[in-house]
Amino acid sequence: MRYRRLGRTTDPEGFKTTVHAVIDAGINLIDTAESYENGVSESVLGEALVGRDDVLVETKYRPYDSHMPNANYTGSPERLVASVEGSLRRLRRDHIDILLGHGIRSLATLDRFMSDGCYGAMVKLREQGKVRFIGISELSEGDGTHQVLQRAVPSGAFDVVMLTLNFLLQTAADAVLPLCRQHDVGTVVMMPLNQASKASGLVSVPAALECVRRHTAAGNLPAEPPYTDPGLFDFLQPLSIPEAGLRYVLAHDIGTCCVGMQSPQRLQENLRAVDPPYLDTATLARLRGLFGRIQMQVR
Repeated sequence: MRYRRLGRTTDPEGFKTTVHAVIDAGINLIDTAESYENGVSESVLGEALVGRDDVLVETKYRPYDSHMPNANYTGSPERLVASVEGSLRRLRRDHIDILLGHGIRSLATLDRFMSDGCYGAMVKLREQGKVRFIGISELSEGDGTHQVLQRAVPSGAFDVVMLTLNFLLQTAADAVLPLCRQHDVGTVVMMPLNQASKASGLVSVPAALECVRRHTAAGNLPAEPPYTDPGLFDFLQPLSIPEAGLRYVLAHDIGTCCVGMQSPQRLQENLRAVDPPYLDTATLARLRGLFGRIQMQVR
């Protein structure tokens, strides 16, 4: 087993079955958050992990009133501590392995998070042993060029950052990953399949083409061949779009990759992408030539 994998889902019974299959496969870190299904994800995960202290858990505190890019900042140290205490109860654990400030989307709100007591509360929780490592995640829909992480990583304040990287948003490869290596900050990649929706995620050829169409409509790509060609992704064959997407991410120097696993079958499909070789130099160069100019994620 190569330990570069994270899994998440929220369907209660299916989730438990999948979590057990994930653990049996050797996966040792699972990502969740208080805001996923209003805590249900954490609660069901806690049930599934009873007696499994060898599995690492990452969860998050969101200091905003929604996941939207224009959400209002609502962070406070009191809310952060209450969120962590609730997460510990739902997860049935005495500590959280990784706690992230969730979806930090602007330099202004990063500054508020660092100065209003929220960051200090995270540090205190770490000192108390309730949290082992602290970090932040970004919101690539609002910060596709990673300005937040470019400021946060060199600060030395965080052990881990969670960032978006996929072949339709490649900017982190140059803007963030070298900084993380330089400052020895752990990297958790999210959204390796973009927003992994059936409509426009990197989950199938039609969905990937629809995502490209949305980029052309937004002006992020030219509305001309090869982007309007139905055979745009033929060069990735025989890999499926999801497998190519995961292999693209794993070809980079990252810590781990957070990918949804809604069933044991999906788990097995994902595991096919784990072992190298990943994508060859020519394929990586072609993906960069096609999509490297994109600087904002679209759903």
